[in-house]
Formats: sequence, C-alpha cells, structure tokens
Amino acid sequence: MPAASPASDPARRAAVYCWPLTGATSRDGQDSLDLQESLARERSAALGLTLAARHVFTDARPPAALSPAAQPGWAALLDAVTAQEFGHLFLHQAERLAEHPCALTELLTLATRHGLRLHGHPQDLDDPAVRAALLRPAERACRAARLSSERARTAHRAAAEAGRTHGGGLRPFGYAAGMAELVEAEAVVVRELFARFLAGESLRALALDLNHRRIPTAYGKNWTVSGVGRLIAAPRYAGLRLLAGGIVRSPEGGYLSAGWPACVSVADWEAAGELRSRRAREQAATSRPRRVYPLTSLVRCTRCERHMVGSMVGTYPTYACTSSSSLEADRCSRHIGAESLEAHVTERAIALLEALAPDRAEPPADGAHPRAPSRPVPSPPAPSAQPQPPHRALHRALHGALHGVPLGAAARSGWSGLTPARKAAVFRHLFASIRISASATSRGVFDPTRIEIRPRTHRPATGPATP
Repeated sequence: MPAASPASDPARRAAVYCWPLTGATSRDGQDSLDLQESLARERSAALGLTLAARHVFTDARPPAALSPAAQPGWAALLDAVTAQEFGHLFLHQAERLAEHPCALTELLTLATRHGLRLHGHPQDLDDPAVRAALLRPAERACRAARLSSERARTAHRAAAEAGRTHGGGLRPFGYAAGMAELVEAEAVVVRELFARFLAGESLRALALDLNHRRIPTAYGKNWTVSGVGRLIAAPRYAGLRLLAGGIVRSPEGGYLSAGWPACVSVADWEAAGELRSRRAREQAATSRPRRVYPLTSLVRCTRCERHMVGSMVGTYPTYACTSSSSLEADRCSRHIGAESLEAHVTERAIALLEALAPDRAEPPADGAHPRAPSRPVPSPPAPSAQPQPPHRALHRALHGALHGVPLGAAARSGWSGLTPARKAAVFRHLFASIRISASATSRGVFDPTRIEIRPRTHRPATGPATP
C-alpha cells in the first residue's frame, strides 16, 4: 500500500500560531507575525510536513483564556487541535506562554490528550516529564487567576444590584471619581447636549462645537461623534441602575434609581434614545446595498499616513482618507476611484500569480518578469536599501499561503471564480500596503502613477530555524 501523502495524513500536517512580540509597534508587530509564519513554513518543509493556509492562526494580542473572545485565533487553534486536524504545532517563543498560565494549561492538556507535537520551546515539550513540570505551576496560577476573577465579578454584581457605583476606568464626564457627586460645570454641558440634540442638532455638530469651545472629555481629549453619541445613550446620566450592561427594572417593570445623582431626567434620556433610533431607521431606509471593498486595510494616504476606507460619494465608490471624517479643521479630502484602483491592483496580483506556475518546482530566475498581463501595469518600485529575501523563500511561502488559488496560466481565468473574501485575502498576502499620493491629472481621470504598491516581505529566518 502506498504511503499517505502529508496532505492526507493528519500526523504529517503542521500548524502555526502567530502572536505579537512584547514591545512591538503595530507595523513591527505585523512584520513579526509574517516572520513567525515564514519561519514555521521553512521548518515544516525541512521536516517534510505540510502547512496549509487554514492552519495559520493569528491574534493581535496574546492568548488569554479568561477572555477568549478577544483572541479568536487562539480559540480556533484549540478547536483544530481537538479535531486532530494536524500533528505538529509551531509556536514562536513558546516559553512566553508561562506568562499566560491558563492558555498554557489548555494547550499542554490538549496536546497530551491528542498526541500533538509542539515546536518552539527551549525545552523538549514532547518529553512527558517536561510537560508535567510546566503544567503543574501553570494549573496553580490559572486556578488563582480564575478565583480572583470570580471574586471581582461577584463584588461587581453585588454593587450593581445595590445600585452602587461599579466598574473601573476613568471617571465618566460629568461625575467626580467614584460618581458620588456631579462635577457641576461638566453636568451643565451634559444637559446642554441633551437639550440641543432633542432640538434637532446632529451629533457631529455637537462634537464640533465642544471642540471649538475647548471643552475636553473626562480623558482630556477632543470629542468625537461616537463619543457624544455614547454619552447621550448612557443610562447613567438619567441615574438608572445597571447590571451586566442592561438596565435593572423592578418586578413591575419600572426603572430602579441608582446610588449616584442624575444629570438629566429619565424622560429626556428616553426621548433622546427614541430620536436616535428614528434617525437610524430613516438612514437605513435610504441607504444603498453595502459594497465590498477588498483593499480595505491596505490603502494608505501619503499626505497624512492614515488608512483610506471604502465610501460612496453619491453613486461613485471610492477609497477616501479617514481624515475626511475627522472633526479637525485641517482635514484631508484625498480619495481615489475604487473600481479603477481595484482593477489596477488586480492586474498586479494576477501577474504575480501567473509567475508562480504550479507545475514548476523553481521560481523564475532573479530579474525575470512575469508574463505581461492583457493590460499594462507599472513596473514594480525600485528596490530599497534593505536587503530583500531570497526568491526561493518567497516562492515557498506564497505557494503555502495561496493553497487552492489558481496559479500560472490558470491565474487569470481562475481569478473570477474566487470569492470577494478570498480575493481580499490574496491581496493582503501579496501586498504590504498600497500608498496613494496626490493626482497629477484632471479630476475624474484615473492616474496610475499616484499608486505605489508595496509587496509584502516574506523574510527568511535571521536566527534559529525553529520558531
């Protein structure tokens, strides 16, 4: 009987969990996640394992078992381990899991139960004695953390049920620390906001006026539209008792007063809520079907370095600088037509996919250009002073991450068969950013020279090969 291929044998499949390194900035953090994936792919290839795109799990924050919703990648990883979808897991700097004892306990317990081999720890985690030595203190620390959390929740609930102040963070606008009394100057502003909103003014107009008058938030910051909206929606300003995010009512269905003073009447708070709901319904009734913008998170404005997000200008879809929604006087109004930009970036993506022929083990020779697409695209940007990775490592990484995406001669015809979500994923894998500068043409004329497409760097290992 022929031996099973790595793709069909779960014991020869691998996975990688990519998590942020301590002290990394947002951009460095993304580079770190990419490097962790690259290292895992190289190591899995050296061991004769396969690492499918669906088995790359990523989180923007370290795993925390006490709040799993904040780390969906970790939750998905544990589900895949339980389902025995793979036999090896690569985890960069796995020793740092000791800082998250509940997560370490979960992983070691499942790994022992399902025979999962773990890579990336200074010690041999396949040794049962090593696992047991790590598991015992992790279990003790996890029990202590859960007990402390349960005590805090119990105290929080008791305070909420009694109508006392509860919760943490900074003080709410209008109240002194602890909410025992009002800050009268701020309470006057709160009452003014409710009155003006009920008189017909928009949240945006109110936020602009507060900033113009140099009235800061409780955090000492400028107001935003959403900040004013949250204030008007908050039941605390009507002095209503809250529990688990909801309003506490009496057995008869009425409101229960809290132990802090009210800023506005319950009638005004209810009227403001009804007005917001009516405005939302009216807006929803006249809104157009939502359009998908597959380049979201990639497009940046070179003027202010903000992301450009999909938005409709009349019937014209665009990517517009997020500064355009800012309340600052010096707002950026840069935008670019979405359909033209997406077509331009698609051509670049297809050209790269065509260069990755599925029936060719080696990538094109350095300096060779992929087959020209049916429409011309600008040449790639000049290489930077920073050394680029070997083409071979890039080729391996692309082939693993683009599993199931048509390559080579089938790339162009197969592109139309990809779902919008899959196209967006391909864009994010191929490109690090798409930078938009000022247009040099007249309004309404597409100017491809203002577009700089920066490829994503799939860097090879710079240290030990084992992540």
